[in-house]
Amino acid sequence: MKPRQLVMQAFGPYADKETIDFSVLRDQQLFLITGPTGSGKTTILDAMTFALYGTASGDLRENRSLRSDYASPKVRTEVQLVFTNQDRTYEVTRSPEQELVKQRGAGTRSVPAGASLVEIDEKGERTLLASSYGAVTKEVEAILGFKAAQFRQLMVLPQGEFRRFLMADSKERRIILETLFKTQAYRKLEEALDARAKALKKDYDEAAAKKAHLLEQAQTASLEELVQVLSQNKHLLKEKEKEAAEMSAVLKKATAALEGAKKQQDLFASYETVCARRKALEEKEGTIENLKKKLKLLDEAQKLHAPYDRARQSLNRVRQAEALEKEAEKDYARALEEVTTRSQKATSTNTALLQEEVARAREELARMTAVSGEMVRLAGSLEKGKPCPVCGSLTHPHPATQTQEEKARLQKEQHDLEEKIAALKKEQDALEKAQGALKKAAGSLETAKRSAKEAAHALDHDKEAFKKALEASPFPDQPAFLAAHHDLSQKEALQEEVNRFEAQKASTEGELKILQKEISGKEKPLLAPFEEKEKAARICYEAVAAQQGALSERIAREEKERDTLKSLEEKIAKLQDDYGPIGLLAATAKGQNSENLSFSAYVLQAILDDVLKAANLRLSAISEGRYTLYRREGIHDARKEQGLDLEILDAYTGQARSVHTLSGGESFFTSLSLALGLSDVLESYAGGLHLDTILVDEGFGSLDPETLDKAMNTLMDLQKGGRLVGIISHVAELKERIPAQLIVRGGVMGSHALFRV
Repeated sequence: MKPRQLVMQAFGPYADKETIDFSVLRDQQLFLITGPTGSGKTTILDAMTFALYGTASGDLRENRSLRSDYASPKVRTEVQLVFTNQDRTYEVTRSPEQELVKQRGAGTRSVPAGASLVEIDEKGERTLLASSYGAVTKEVEAILGFKAAQFRQLMVLPQGEFRRFLMADSKERRIILETLFKTQAYRKLEEALDARAKALKKDYDEAAAKKAHLLEQAQTASLEELVQVLSQNKHLLKEKEKEAAEMSAVLKKATAALEGAKKQQDLFASYETVCARRKALEEKEGTIENLKKKLKLLDEAQKLHAPYDRARQSLNRVRQAEALEKEAEKDYARALEEVTTRSQKATSTNTALLQEEVARAREELARMTAVSGEMVRLAGSLEKGKPCPVCGSLTHPHPATQTQEEKARLQKEQHDLEEKIAALKKEQDALEKAQGALKKAAGSLETAKRSAKEAAHALDHDKEAFKKALEASPFPDQPAFLAAHHDLSQKEALQEEVNRFEAQKASTEGELKILQKEISGKEKPLLAPFEEKEKAARICYEAVAAQQGALSERIAREEKERDTLKSLEEKIAKLQDDYGPIGLLAATAKGQNSENLSFSAYVLQAILDDVLKAANLRLSAISEGRYTLYRREGIHDARKEQGLDLEILDAYTGQARSVHTLSGGESFFTSLSLALGLSDVLESYAGGLHLDTILVDEGFGSLDPETLDKAMNTLMDLQKGGRLVGIISHVAELKERIPAQLIVRGGVMGSHALFRV
């Protein structure tokens, strides 16, 4: 990873937007970050680490403290880093959670943390890779290949963090090496072997437990003993099957004898039942004979039914004719009375005289109308003071009024006469209608009398015919016939009863003959002896059958147990064969050996040895051959993870000692050598990570001039290999020896950074 551009806004001591363009370095791969204490040199490392991982470069700084105290409350704290990794360019932008003033109104608003990661191709096209705080961190970890802790120990080495890899214990160093060299597969192999061995052991224990349980259930000590018991039980089963067959034959014989006795007893019971039925039929013979006689009388009554029915119908017709005749007489009397009343009323009025009076009134009215018209004309010609041509009077007080009154009287008289004529005409119409009804009633009465006479004649004829038929029948009189005739509806039911009796009698006689033939020469048997023999035979058979069934079930269970035990023993044997090599591999890989060394630890030891070889080349040059790093051998504390602890050999004393005994300057150049050696090995391993950048924060002030010179030579050699090396220091000699410098200046309005190349 190489930084290309870093933009800080309201971050740390940088109040405004501050842009650091690393591209101005061009071919100069070694640069110095210099400036007064507190001006913001380390903040540059914090900004890079925060942009990538969302945390500062040092453990003591929190994200909330990264906001600039110089910044305006309206300006958002934000860091943007453009970097390259394996020839691909990325832009990561991140801002912490912060409080800003509201855009409207008073007070502040809480702004949540945000982040985004974009890839920029050669054409400048941008592709969003992640847009949430956590997702950006995960994506950066995947791109760079390590987490924030490893980033601080290998690339950005801040104050207090620089010596951590050197001073780390085996566990912490293992985590770092696994992450950098991607050796987790070896640990996963250990875990897979261990899981497989445990699974096989679990299967083995379960199979062994099942085997022990089955043996206990079968009450045997081994599969061989169970097979022997099974063989004995099969032999015993054959004997029980033979005994059961014999008992079955005895039972069948006893059952057949009992069934025969029951059948014979049933014959006698059936004979007794049929005899009782015949006796009941014999007792019913008298009743049936009476029914037969009654049926004969009903047959005779059936013959008389036709003439009797004709006479009865003729009688009904006579009664109906007489009723119609009486009704016709009543209708005729009513019509006659109506005609008489209407005739008398019409006679009392002289119609001709009324008509003459109407004619006379009409003539008078016409005359008066003509006179009235003339008088009206004359009245219109009268003049005051001139004589009237009719009366000669010179005054005319009432001209023509008398004539008008007479005319009105005549009109009323005419109207009254016309109303009387209309009423008289209405009465005449009603009389004519009544006369028509009288004529019709007279005809109906004549017809009714004729019908009544004919019906009476027919009744006399039918009565005589029925009388002759009754005299020829066995009935002594009409009441006797009527009694039989009343029961004709029962004839069919009585005939069915007689037929049923005859059928039952014939069937009973037939059954009796058959049963008499079957029991002839036999006695009714007693069932008790046969039942006792059958019961005894059944008890014996069921006892043997139960023993046979129980033995069969036991054999089936033992065969199942045998098969299960056989399968379990085969499974146990296979599990033992499988567990042998896998268990040994798992134990070896897990570190269950004399050196307590796991497979993954062995791999990491080999990697660490290569790192130490590369580190010792630089350490020997800086220390003039005095110090050499070694991996500590052997087990010193079985409670802790071991195998990756470091110690340093001091050539002056010839003794190896802990790296924790190194002085400040010694630990600085030893840590520097170790970091550079780790970088070399990462590049040399196929598929390893490439550390393009190393940023060192302080530490050079603890070196004497000679050691500083050697350390500088080492860094100069390092940057020749294409790595970007940045040093944060205020040592004056470094300012003289490193021309490319990023100068940080502080002020009352915040800090600023500027490259001087």
